[in-house]
Amino acid sequence: MLIKKEVSDRIEMLRFLMIFGVVILHVPQYVPLNEMGSSWFDFIKAFCQHALFRATVPVLTLISGYLLFSSTLYQAPLKLWKKKLRSLAVPFLVFNLAVLGVAYVAQARLGLTMSYDLLKADAGTWLDAMFGLTNSPVNYPLNFLRDMMVLMLLAPLFGLLLRSAPLPGFILVALCFYNNFDGALVLRDTMAILFYAGGMAATQKWDLEALDKYAKPILALFLGLCALIIHLKIANRTQFVLVAPFLVWPAASLFVKTRLGAWAARHSKYSFFVFITHAPLLMVSWALYGKVAPYVPYPVYWFATPLVTVGALMLAYKLGMRVAPAAFAFVTGARTKKRTVFVERRKTPRPAGAPVYSPEMRVQLASS
Repeated sequence: MLIKKEVSDRIEMLRFLMIFGVVILHVPQYVPLNEMGSSWFDFIKAFCQHALFRATVPVLTLISGYLLFSSTLYQAPLKLWKKKLRSLAVPFLVFNLAVLGVAYVAQARLGLTMSYDLLKADAGTWLDAMFGLTNSPVNYPLNFLRDMMVLMLLAPLFGLLLRSAPLPGFILVALCFYNNFDGALVLRDTMAILFYAGGMAATQKWDLEALDKYAKPILALFLGLCALIIHLKIANRTQFVLVAPFLVWPAASLFVKTRLGAWAARHSKYSFFVFITHAPLLMVSWALYGKVAPYVPYPVYWFATPLVTVGALMLAYKLGMRVAPAAFAFVTGARTKKRTVFVERRKTPRPAGAPVYSPEMRVQLASS
């Protein structure tokens, strides 16, 4: 299935912006919403970490479902699972087990306190820390990859529903996962619902630009909901998470042709690497900040850290590509390889007003 250039450009832009938002979301120190202070900085921090950037993973999930079901890969389960073993499982294992080893040494030698007490952990806790079986792995952002791997296993089943009974299938998926009937199968249950919704957008050929003309009021509505969450200190954001991607998508049309949007789209290739590596770097930054906290105000640390972290990881990506491109490609899920470009050949000129498509985005794009 061909994806319009305007849609693919928006996807590329959103990937980077959402990952940057994930980094902001995870900047220490976590403060529960009900313990938020009353200063202007407290409001900004809460607005970003408890509302605005809570939409990041839902948006990425919706996009992932759309890209997968825009391809035919879900109709070839063995090929799908083999591909996802390389693009999801390998990075998960490499970057989670590496952090696990460093975390264990840090606890044993330096006495650092972390979410997992590995020195006193039982076998079940170790399995969770290593593989995220029933809880987040030690490299906690990778619970997204953990859940995405499960969704890829379920993708052929979702595909059957999407082809035969898309709306009843959506109701079934929503009832099952919203009520957590799956148990620990998918840790973030809203992901399954949004992943399926992305599949509906692809297989039912939704007009993804239909709401763009309302982008400004939709953006205002989204920001208003975020402010309301903070003002009322709403801790349960499930409904917000399910609605947010459908507000962010049309609102994003306002930024695609701006300098920010173009810059973000150009840097989309760094997104996955930044995502899988930012958490340990943030932990290091927090430890270092503890040494200079008496001299550096916390707001300075909080605003500067995402910029420094993302910048450092982009440089690390370039270094990895220059020093050991093959090994770097392998541990990052082979995402550094250039996608194959299929050029559409036409014997007759394109009709005036016909939609312009980007190079064909088949399975290569769906694996991102």
